[in-house]
Amino acid sequence: MASSLRILANFVQLLALIRVCAAYPADLTDLHKREITARQASETYDYVVVGGGQAGLVVANRLSEDPKKTVLVVEYGYIENNPAQEEPSSATSWSPRLLYNVTSVPLPGLNNLQNGPVYAAAVVGGGSTVNGMMSERGAPENYDNWAKLSDEGWSWKGILPYFKKATHLAPPAAEVAQEYNITYDLAAYGKSTSPIEVSYPSFQYPGIKNEVNGLLQLGVPKQKEGAFNAVGLFWFPGLLTGSGVTRSYAVSGYYRPVADRTNLHLLTGHRVNEVLFDKTKRATGVAIQTRDGGDETITTVKAKREIVLSAGFLHTPQILQRSGVGPADLLKAAGIPVVADLPGVGANLQDHSGFAHNWRFDTDVTPNPNSMFTDTAFAQWANDLWAANRTGPRSLTVGNVGAWLPLPVIAPDYKDIVATMKAQDPKTHLPKTYDATLIAGYKAQLALLAKAYSGHGTGVLELPFNARGSAIMALEHPLSRGTIRLNTTDKYAEPIVDFNTFSNPVDPLIVARSWQFVRKWMATPAMTELSPVEI
Repeated sequence: MASSLRILANFVQLLALIRVCAAYPADLTDLHKREITARQASETYDYVVVGGGQAGLVVANRLSEDPKKTVLVVEYGYIENNPAQEEPSSATSWSPRLLYNVTSVPLPGLNNLQNGPVYAAAVVGGGSTVNGMMSERGAPENYDNWAKLSDEGWSWKGILPYFKKATHLAPPAAEVAQEYNITYDLAAYGKSTSPIEVSYPSFQYPGIKNEVNGLLQLGVPKQKEGAFNAVGLFWFPGLLTGSGVTRSYAVSGYYRPVADRTNLHLLTGHRVNEVLFDKTKRATGVAIQTRDGGDETITTVKAKREIVLSAGFLHTPQILQRSGVGPADLLKAAGIPVVADLPGVGANLQDHSGFAHNWRFDTDVTPNPNSMFTDTAFAQWANDLWAANRTGPRSLTVGNVGAWLPLPVIAPDYKDIVATMKAQDPKTHLPKTYDATLIAGYKAQLALLAKAYSGHGTGVLELPFNARGSAIMALEHPLSRGTIRLNTTDKYAEPIVDFNTFSNPVDPLIVARSWQFVRKWMATPAMTELSPVEI
């Protein structure tokens, strides 16, 4: 019966998708207007943007506003033509071909985990094309700490205007907002003409109320608008258009509207091998190669004004290292002439590790997410709604509510944890390749993190939920640091990624406190109504 229901549900969803896809072909054709082949590329551009991900497309959009300036975007991936990638369901389902095939080195902090996945998008639009479509910002304190380490422009006051410039909010339906107490503040967003639209789905599962109330019973404060202060409990929109309920991302917001600019070219399926420097160490161009071709496909493109490296956390440091910019000892080991000895290139890698908590709700409210597979009438109703007007349960992505919890909220012994941080010798837990300058920089970070961990302005636990018994929570602002370094035996192979996860013992300690907090959450009166059983 369950198998037949799944087949029926998938068939109805397919019919709905076919109906929606009829509006997409023109848009997908537009995407290719400025896509070129290597033979069609000019020898020289004013600007060369390396990487057509979410940052690269934004930069290319802005630079090409001047019709007198020519811009080339070089992207390893391709344009994704499958309309399904713009559906809400793509938040949890995507093709492996949209990601690089990269794994990490063994991780001793995770019981010597072998071949840990490294998630990096290999597609036009980058991580905005492949993600869970959660629209959230950091807390003001996070950005202010950036400013203290670098430049005032990175402060909350400095960066908030750009958040507003980029996004606008389509508010939730009044009846849904009232039933679930979804609060928001339009002042946190920009004008309706801003490139990226965020919105709330037209449906929520009723079990959300128990989860929210359980956190409130534990004393977690609720924010009216997480986009203004992402600490505590709050609702957040999804990266979906309000009317069409399709993915709102760098491609739709920054590339598609300007794809007909004749001064903007997009070259896909190509890898940037190196940035080229002249005798004065000025970057003058890039050497590129087809991703599947041999040396005969290598060509050079020059830049009259600037080269913008936006190849993501994974390949920006690798390209710099291949170009002679990075730790001198690493470059010499790879036989690469040193242009600039910069030990920080490929260092300070941080990852907010995700870990699952799994529960079975023996007296769950209905409908719930499992109803799509256990209740034929509910599944039919959901599919009919989606086919008719793109509303209902199929408008959901990974969720729209969660809690970002400071250390004093989840750990009664937070003062002892902070004292442990302050007493640490950073060299004990950092990668052996870190030199004195990197250790000094980490000490400055550690001092700011110790202060943040002591207060209520920074969440260390990310706890999103969506009425399911299982969810992924994440460690925010970890103390462990890793590296991305080129392979010295084959500099054109994928880089060697070492997350160095849990190398700092404070990180697994906070994860343990996170688990304990979740168990307290499940023991609240609101959650015991669902009879949660840990599995």
